[in-house]
Amino acid sequence: LHSPLSQCGADSLGNDRLGCFSLSLDGHADCVRFMKQFKVPMLVTGGGGYTKNNVARCWAYETAVLLDTKLDNNLPENDYYEYFGPQYTLKTRPHQVIENMNTRSYIEQIKREVIENLKSIEHAPGVQMSEVPPENYIPEMNDDLEEDENPDERLGQYAMDRNIKRDDEFYDVY
Repeated sequence: LHSPLSQCGADSLGNDRLGCFSLSLDGHADCVRFMKQFKVPMLVTGGGGYTKNNVARCWAYETAVLLDTKLDNNLPENDYYEYFGPQYTLKTRPHQVIENMNTRSYIEQIKREVIENLKSIEHAPGVQMSEVPPENYIPEMNDDLEEDENPDERLGQYAMDRNIKRDDEFYDVY
């Protein structure tokens, strides 16, 4: 069973200060609704968004969509209420509306090309498969160990650096 991951970045909303898309809150949530109709477990995460009040709106609305809960468009008063003015509503109108110039035939053509490309991709197995390396690739055990040395015990880089004795330094020998 495969579970899709949906990263719901709010930077694609129309009122985002850095995003260049013009999605409405409903359009954004429609993507979540579309994935939800497959009725498989999903991992849905928040993501980008550079206008904090719209990020909060987006994630609250999409959480409600995932939980099949309807939210009132009027926001309840809370400690952060002033951030959502002057409308104080869940859904807002984008400041700038970008006209969709994509024709239905163009979208269908792109869809056909993507599906055709996906057919030519070789399936990757879910579990990594590898051969056991030949005996000559396995390093020999170092037999020069003293009896009290443990071959599985490794010193960290800091400890190894402290054990370096440079030729140009003098040490007291006891």
